[in-house]
Amino acid sequence: MNEEIIFEKNRKYSEKFLQPLGPPELPKYLHQILVKENPKSFIDLGCGDGIIISGVKKEFPKIKITGIDISPRRINGLKERFPKDNFYIKDVCNTQLKNKFDFVYSSQVIEHVPSDKKMIKEINRILSKNGTVFVSSVIKTGPMVYKYRNKGKFVLDPTHEREYLNAAEFLNLFKKNFRLIKFWVEPVKRRIFRMEVKIPRYFLIYGFWKKR
Repeated sequence: MNEEIIFEKNRKYSEKFLQPLGPPELPKYLHQILVKENPKSFIDLGCGDGIIISGVKKEFPKIKITGIDISPRRINGLKERFPKDNFYIKDVCNTQLKNKFDFVYSSQVIEHVPSDKKMIKEINRILSKNGTVFVSSVIKTGPMVYKYRNKGKFVLDPTHEREYLNAAEFLNLFKKNFRLIKFWVEPVKRRIFRMEVKIPRYFLIYGFWKKR
């Protein structure tokens, strides 16, 4: 499947998917590193409906915010909510932005793009010297029957182009241009009949890096 087809498939899926927006609150791990690094600029690659951006705006109002997403609905909504910040309908693998950012954030996006290596190359290009990167993704440790399929394989999400086999496979993608600060892995959970259930063999991986 070529890049244009994958991009359009992701765009259509993104347009339909609505993220529930509760009170703006950052995850503890992100709040802590933003306090430590004190970035002046922050870009969210694949910002969706702005869950993380809302939290950054509330807790760190002086940070200059930029959001990138392929969904016109989502970007237009963010422009209305935050008219003083910058939001663009663009490909996260080729943002065409000329400015640099102190903090690049991307959660559960890299597994959707046609080329993860191309996305990491773009992250490196737009990251400022001594900048910080956060990226999270999905690990599938073995065969798993699930409700979604892509390219004949069971996947956690119908637009996943890849699901990493282990932590090392994911982390090694960043090894050339970035120095790992911290990573951790936790099980994927879904709410079923009011109960939070772990999905067997599926895990989320999170990582922070500094530019070399």
